[in-house]
Formats: sequence, structure tokens, C-alpha cells
Amino acid sequence: MMNEKYFESAEFYQKRFHNFASLWVVPCFLLLLFIVGFSVFAKKEVTLSSRGTIEATRVVDQIQSTSNSPIQVNHLKENKEIKKGEILVEYQHGGEQVQGDTLAHQLQLLKRQEEQLKLLKCSIESGKSQFTNGEHFGYDQVFKDYQEQRATLRSQIQQQNATLASQNASASMTRAEIGQALQEQATKLSDYQSLRSALAEGASLESNHPLYSLYQTYAQKEAGEEASHPPHQYLSQIDQQIDQLESTLSGYRIQYAGAGSQQALSTSLDSQLASLKSQQLSKIGQELLLLAQQIIELEAKEKAQMAFLQKSRIKATEDGLLHLNEETKGSKIVAEGTPLAQVYPLIQKEKEVKIVTYIASKDIATIRLGDKIRFSTQGSKQKTIQLESRITSIASSATRTEQGNYFKVESVTRLRDQDAQMIRYGLEGKCVMITGEKSYFSFFVDQFLGVGH
Repeated sequence: MMNEKYFESAEFYQKRFHNFASLWVVPCFLLLLFIVGFSVFAKKEVTLSSRGTIEATRVVDQIQSTSNSPIQVNHLKENKEIKKGEILVEYQHGGEQVQGDTLAHQLQLLKRQEEQLKLLKCSIESGKSQFTNGEHFGYDQVFKDYQEQRATLRSQIQQQNATLASQNASASMTRAEIGQALQEQATKLSDYQSLRSALAEGASLESNHPLYSLYQTYAQKEAGEEASHPPHQYLSQIDQQIDQLESTLSGYRIQYAGAGSQQALSTSLDSQLASLKSQQLSKIGQELLLLAQQIIELEAKEKAQMAFLQKSRIKATEDGLLHLNEETKGSKIVAEGTPLAQVYPLIQKEKEVKIVTYIASKDIATIRLGDKIRFSTQGSKQKTIQLESRITSIASSATRTEQGNYFKVESVTRLRDQDAQMIRYGLEGKCVMITGEKSYFSFFVDQFLGVGH
């Protein structure tokens, strides 16, 4: 039996408790307490993994076949960057292009002709040529002919008026001569009448009378005893002379009346020039109307031809990236209206992509809108890219596949500049969806019991 006094010695306790087994008990106990506490209080993310794909958030444009003709040139390539206005597809066509060029040339000629015809109209209205050097379609010569017609018409009227003025001057001179002779005959008749009256009445005649000498002769014969004629015979001779004078005077009067007519000068120059101008303007107006109708018809034909040519060529309407329709890829003949490709926005400009994944129907109940998604993939430079986002869309109906029914899940994420340079549409990667959190203790219990999330 051991002496009890040894229990009070340090040597005893050193030998009894300071060994390998006693030294590991406390740390192991503390570690156990830490592990149990960590498993109870620490949380673990509950995740669901699947494969995801980078897709565009929107479609910029749908490229559809515009003709049933065979495709002659096809510039459509997957992920090709295109610019607005770039030719993507050209169809075979016959002489439509030549016909279109002919219509365009004809339309250009008609429009130039219309311009020159309008210049002719302005020239006639202003009286001055508005033409410059160039092609005038003969309208400059038409204006020159019009000016010559005006000059000829003016010359004819002036010559006619000059002739009439000469005739009127000659008639006036003749009238003046006849008038003077008429006046002389009238004076002579008056003298004979006064002579007869004096002889018949036995009156005296003034000495200054033009026929005073004849009066004296008749008066002496009448007073003489051996007069060979009686007085009434002298009066008869005077009467004959008076009758002859009256007859001559009547003839002069007729001649004077006939010689007095004056022909009026022509004053129709202005009206004739206005009529000529009106006729030319009316003719030009009709030609302008006809040209306008022809231009409208040609423009309609050209528009129809351009619409047809546009169908024979597909151009890009926006900048973007091409994504081809696999069903029509490489086809030479595609029915009109069939989709050929889609245009996606440029990632470098859009700075936004959509992560698309498919979740089996048995797991779809565990995810909700707003759940976090982590997507990882290899970029264009073999560098791992990590993207984080949240679920923005869950399909309401499943897509049937050979592996079963799957629901489409989408999330939209913003890209950093360095990620936008490496991301490409169609990249696949691992998609991890965080559906919740639970303690490690509960997780291991569930794993041990085989319980789902």
C-alpha cells in the first residue's frame, strides 16, 4: 500500500498526469466543441448546377429571304460582325438592273428637258434669253425663232403703216388741190351770177368786180342802136356759162368727197405680239404638262423597279453580329419570307448578355426569381470568366427532350469592359444557382438521411 504522503508531492502528479494521453484530451475536446459549434451556426449555400449558354438580350433585326430566286452571293457567316448598309445576300436577276439604269437615265433626261422648257418659258415671259451654255434640247433656238417672229411682225406692221401714211399724205394733197379748184369754180360761178343779176335788173356793177369789163361790153351793146343781139340773148349766154360752171363745180365736189377718205394706221402690233406670246406660252404649258405626266409615269416605273431590285439584294439595317438559321444555312434557294439569320447587338457596345440554362423538372421547384447565379466559362483568351447575376425569367412550360422535361431559366447580367472583350455569344459554361442556405450540421444530416435540399 502506497504511502498517502506521496499524493501531495509534485513528482507524483508529474508522473500521473503529464503523459501523451492526458495532453491530447483537452485539445481534442476543444476541437470537438469548435466543430460542433461551427456545424450548427455556420451556413452553407444550397446550389444547383447545370450547363449554361451566353445569349443576346435582344434581337436587333430579323433577316428574311426577299425572293424565290436562287442566291448568287451569300455573305452570311456565324458571329460575323456587320455594318449598316452592308450587302449580305444577292439573288440572281436578269436584265432588271439594265432596265433600272435605263429608266433612271430616261428620267434624268426628262427632268433636264423640263428644266430647259421652264427656262424657255421664263425667256418668253421676260423677253430675254435665260439659257446658259449646255444642252438645251433645241429650246434656245425656239426662243430665237420666237424673237425673229416678233421682229418680222413688227417690221410688217411698220411697213404697212408707212405705206398707209404715204397714201394718206397723197390723198390729202389731192383733196387740197381739188378743194382749191372747187373754191375757184365757186368764186367764178358767184361772179357770173352777180353779173347776170346786174344785167337782168339793169343795175350797176362795181368797178372792182372781176367781170366788170364783160359787164361794160354787154351794157354798151345793149345801149347801142345797132346791137346785133337782143338783151335776153346775152343773159342766155351767161346762163349757159353759169350752167357749165355749176356742172364743173358739181364734178369737183364729187371728186373732193372721194379724195377725202383717210386710211387708219394699224394699231394692232401690241395685240398681235401679245397673241404670239400667248400662243407660245400655251404651247409650252401643254408640253410641260405632257413632260410632267411622263416624269410621273417613269418615277412610278423606277420605284417599282427599285423595289424589285431591293428584293434581289439584302442589306444590313443595323450594326451587329450574325446568328444563322441552321435550317437554311448553306441553302441556294430559300422561299421568300423564310428567316435566314438574326442580328444580335455588339457585346462591346451593349455591355449586357443573357445567361440561359435548362433545369430538370424535378429541380424546378427549388429555384425562384431573384436567385443568384454564378456562371463560369473560358473566354476568347483562354482566361476563366466569372459572371454573377440573378434569375430574371423562368419558363412557365417545360421543353421536352430525350433526357426528359426541362424548364428554361434566364438571367441578364451587366459586363465589365474586360469581360465584354472576351465574351462571345454561344459560349457554354458551368452555371451554379444558389437556391438557399442551411447549416453544415443540417446538410450532413440530410446527406446521411438521403433527404433532398
